[in-house]
Order: sequence, then C-alpha cells, then structure tokens
Amino acid sequence: MNDSLSPFRSHLYHHTEISTLNMNQGNEKDLPYRSRDGSMKQDHQKKLRDCYAEEDLFPKIFTEYEERDYGILFYNTENKDSFDSNHAVIYRNRIHNIRQVLAEIAGFYKAKGSRPIIYQSMLDDNWFDEIKDELAAAGFESWIEEQEYMLPSGNNLIIPNPEITVKRVSEWNDGIENVFAEAEEPWGIMVAKQTLAYPKAWMFAACLNRKVIGLLYGHISERACRVDYLLVSKKHRKAGAGRALFYHFVEWCRQNGIENTYIWPDGDTPKRIYEEGGYRVVEVRKAGRAVLDE
Repeated sequence: MNDSLSPFRSHLYHHTEISTLNMNQGNEKDLPYRSRDGSMKQDHQKKLRDCYAEEDLFPKIFTEYEERDYGILFYNTENKDSFDSNHAVIYRNRIHNIRQVLAEIAGFYKAKGSRPIIYQSMLDDNWFDEIKDELAAAGFESWIEEQEYMLPSGNNLIIPNPEITVKRVSEWNDGIENVFAEAEEPWGIMVAKQTLAYPKAWMFAACLNRKVIGLLYGHISERACRVDYLLVSKKHRKAGAGRALFYHFVEWCRQNGIENTYIWPDGDTPKRIYEEGGYRVVEVRKAGRAVLDE
C-alpha cells in the first residue's frame, strides 16, 4: 500500500470514536468476488463493499481534488512524486463517452504539469481489461494489478520485540519525518503530515533506544478503518519494528471495538506480518491502472 515503489502502483494514513459500516443495500447486486477457498460470508461482502469505496476516496484526506460526473481528479502540484496524490478515479457506470473522458483527464493533468494517471474504481473489478483498446487508442498504457484484501479473521499471534517500544502519536515531529528520509521516500512526508491532521487519523511510532524507526498509520471514515501505510527506516529493517507496530494496532482495535478494518499487503513480508496479526485474505480484486504514454 505504497505509492513510492512505482509510478503505477497504489499505495501500501487518534481517535476512539467507532464508526459502523454504512451499507447501501438498495437494488445493488452483490459484488463479484474470487476468494481463496471459493466461498465468502455475506458479512465479508458487505464490509468489502465499503472497503472498495474507501479505497477510491481516501486521498481526499491529504490532497486536493475536483469532482466530475465520471469520477474524481486528485492532484497536488507541490507533491507530484506522490501518485496517490495525483491520479483520477473513474467509475464505469458514470461514463457515456470514454474517449471524451480520457481526453479531459489528460488535459487536466497536463495543465498542472503532471503525468496523467487513471485508476479504475475498485468497485469495477477488472474493468480496464475490458476497455484496454479504448485506453490504448487514447494514448494510455494500461495493466491490471491483483490486490489482496485482508480482514481480521483470527487471533493476534505476534510476539513483539521487547526492545522496541510503540507509542501513539498525534502531532508531527522531526523523528517521524526522519523515518521517511531514512526510508528514502520524501514524497510520503506531505501525505503523512496532512493525513495526521485529519481528525479521525491515527498513527503509531516504533522506537528503538528512544529513536523513531518505524511508523504505521491510517484513518477511520464512515465506511471503514483503513491501514494506509507501514514504513520502517532502511537502517533498522529486520529489527521487528513492523511486527511490533502491527501488534499494537491490532490490540488497539480490539480494545476500542474497531472491527471494520482492512488492509491490502504490498509484498510478501508485510503480508506475513498481517497474517501473524490475525488478518486473512478474503478477496482478490483486479485493479486497473493506466498512464499516458509520453
């Protein structure tokens, strides 16, 4: 869940108010799904619908945006290296003329000096594969990424390193910023700082010998609690900071009754940590991405 690894990847952000899932249960059909064991409980389907909606909308808390009939245009001209801050999200059922929409998106981002990047809504599973010819005709390179969505489903079996202390933080400081510097991800500073200012954001910091070496942060909306990012300084990886952070997050959720949480792992190492913390993959979505060829 990180927008730093590639210009085309989504991202692997203190309050105790608990939001309940607000499901739209009108005439919508159940979302299609592919679960690991071929089955899925109805409550997981309901939770996942809100998770997908949150995945589309979460950049609203840290970047500027303009809404259109067909979707949302996120942008931050002061942080162009953050792709989570600079992309369009489009919705299949809102578009009547895809060629016109693609041209408008390309013009919008070019005018801001940014490379046009488009994400399909997570509600529209595998849609970009269906319109890859239209995307190519408009000059966009497109591809599909599989995203594994994990929900809490088991016990927290993590035994954290006793030498690492984890604390909840509510204000930005130099120690937090230094983690991004040591991780060589400077574009994440503005995103994390703006996220921390969000009233329903949360952040945990892992410390070794009183130095901050890792961060785990996220936010709570009316839809779900999203784990936005797990980051550890390159100098201190394999010290157990990630496991300690996730252990304390899981316990914090348990103590405060937060159940509607989700995460999708950006790699095998964080996935193993989340599984040890009791999370399991309940669905794999095919996320569409497109970038204008230049």
